[in-house]
Amino acid sequence: MFVLGLFSDRVAQVPKSGIREIFDLAQSMSGVIDLGIGEPDFNAPNFVAEAAKKSIDEGFGKYTANAGLLELREEIARKLRQENGIAVDPKTELIVTSGATQAIFVVMNCLLNPGDEVLLPTPLFVAYKNSAALAGGTSIEVPTLEDEGFALDFEELDKRCTKKAKLLVLNSPCNPTGSVMKKNAIERACEFAAQHNLHIISDEIYEKYLYDGARHFSPGSIAEFRGRVITINGFAKTFGMTGWRLGYAAASSNIVNSMVRFNMYNAVCATSFVQRAGIVALKHSLSFFKPILTRYKEKRDIACDLLDRLGWDYQRPRGSFYVFPRIPKKYGRSFSFSKRLLESNKVATIPGSAFGDAGEGHIRISFSLEKQKLRAGLDRIDKFVK
Repeated sequence: MFVLGLFSDRVAQVPKSGIREIFDLAQSMSGVIDLGIGEPDFNAPNFVAEAAKKSIDEGFGKYTANAGLLELREEIARKLRQENGIAVDPKTELIVTSGATQAIFVVMNCLLNPGDEVLLPTPLFVAYKNSAALAGGTSIEVPTLEDEGFALDFEELDKRCTKKAKLLVLNSPCNPTGSVMKKNAIERACEFAAQHNLHIISDEIYEKYLYDGARHFSPGSIAEFRGRVITINGFAKTFGMTGWRLGYAAASSNIVNSMVRFNMYNAVCATSFVQRAGIVALKHSLSFFKPILTRYKEKRDIACDLLDRLGWDYQRPRGSFYVFPRIPKKYGRSFSFSKRLLESNKVATIPGSAFGDAGEGHIRISFSLEKQKLRAGLDRIDKFVK
């Protein structure tokens, strides 16, 4: 409970996440099947875990540079060049962070002044809006085109962009909708940013979760717009390293320099032995991920099959590991639906309202759990609805 005058106005205005409310309620119950989970169903590969253990055994636990180990930044730069077409100087244009979420928080604090506006195509993960608020900025939600796979609505974007706008956030593949932006849409977004003197935060954490021939495209790979793009990524989703907290941001040297100075007083540096594990992760072949992606596609199809049987409207996700169906209006608001489903049938889902006004009327279902549990959870939804 907030006490008037005790906390800063910025902290007081940040609401408790709808994701956290459902999570806390689920934690107080037994026998819950969690279809709201936002992390992979596999642990970090052995070659990553062994690298971390070796570093600990060798006593590698001291501070690193605020920007992270140079060897790790060099590996990240190689990865960005080879996989994303982004050319960066590892010494001046990369910072290693304690997860991608921290990278978002740091860059918001480095770029926003009170009153600056952040354009958020919604539905979108809650961290962006609240990070902007904590940095003194204001979020402007821009509803996406649901019938077109939650595509960016450039008419709405233009309508809601004012002279106060400073940042445009892109998240592809997207949490929670599973949408994947097409190359021409990203190019158009970059042109829009240049026209309105905006920077782009491109969150690419789900880049490897792609289905049905979808392709990932990084706006930072477009040379003429590279100075405007802050590319954010990490190790959580691809390598199953969610709790390890290892992410990074690539941007122009002046932005990275500001982030490094902020990080000195925010986290100092990412965990040293985890950074070493990150080096090994990036040097290793991604062949281990191919069967994982095949399995995730199968699980996506299982979730979609249930929604087809229920007759619910939804857009088939082409990326990430979420599906974002619209619940029939007779069930009321999304938070009420998720709460009743959890309390009566012990299935946790995330209310769409947690992802902005445009998310109301939906729920987020994660298919990132083993097939038997996924089927059991979906069966419970089926029984609840019927």
